[in-house]
Amino acid sequence: MHSCYNQGKGTRWDVAPVTRAHHIRWREPADSDQKEKHFVSDTSTTPHIAPSPAATPEGWSRADLHIHTNLGDGTAGPRRVVEEAARRGLRVIAVTDHDHLDGAKRVADILAAEQLPIDLIMGSEVTTRSGHFIGLFLEKRIKAGKSVEYAIDAIKEQGGLCIAPHPLGWLVPSLSRRKIEDLLNRGFAIDGIELYNPSPANASERTKVAALNQQWGFAAVGSSDAHFWQHIGAGYTLFPGSTAADLRRAIEERQTRQGGQEAKPTPLPIPAYVAQCAWSWFVDPPRRTLRAWRDPV
Repeated sequence: MHSCYNQGKGTRWDVAPVTRAHHIRWREPADSDQKEKHFVSDTSTTPHIAPSPAATPEGWSRADLHIHTNLGDGTAGPRRVVEEAARRGLRVIAVTDHDHLDGAKRVADILAAEQLPIDLIMGSEVTTRSGHFIGLFLEKRIKAGKSVEYAIDAIKEQGGLCIAPHPLGWLVPSLSRRKIEDLLNRGFAIDGIELYNPSPANASERTKVAALNQQWGFAAVGSSDAHFWQHIGAGYTLFPGSTAADLRRAIEERQTRQGGQEAKPTPLPIPAYVAQCAWSWFVDPPRRTLRAWRDPV
């Protein structure tokens, strides 16, 4: 997702209030892991929730399949993404920056160096003419601005999985019910659908989407759509096993469950959301254009 939002508005938290906010600096440091401290409050005074108290079934694990980094329109550096994934007990994560794999590659390097028990799925949230669309298990980026049919074919050519993020959402570009059913009727593959995404992108449509999926039959996915480190793991997918291969098999066999709705995401100070919106609208798009020019597909 690519938006401006407040995920925890109106929620009470038993934490000390934030008493200061960082200024916004638009110069990106050479090390992208350092940029976040200039962009959004990243100190001990920032409230954050502990890992969800909801029980994970024995033999099952948690995955967050929709995370953004500051190499895209997120605010968390790749190392912070890894740290939070480990702290929250995630066994599988997918980094899905818009239209490129740079953030995912950086996270892969960190995981390889530190040998943490977390599997990474290379992914991307692809910008299509019908809305955002996620490809998982990718080897190279998918060209943006094309039809969703093009994106599905390109993902499948790489042996990837297709996920519909924040379906029926109206705050950000999302696949409509008509489009999803048109794709089904024409035999285009959608492997999974976000039944829980804690952002307000499609909050008013979650119940409707869950009911429609009884007919559609896609694998149930929960994802955080995190643009801040505090929100990593706020939505997650439960699956039997513990590896990316186990997760893939569970999606293909429709054995997954969405999770995260049992706890509200962390509320952040308003300047943090304003800064992320500005980054998303004015800074990240030119970088994506430059990447596309440097790496044509």
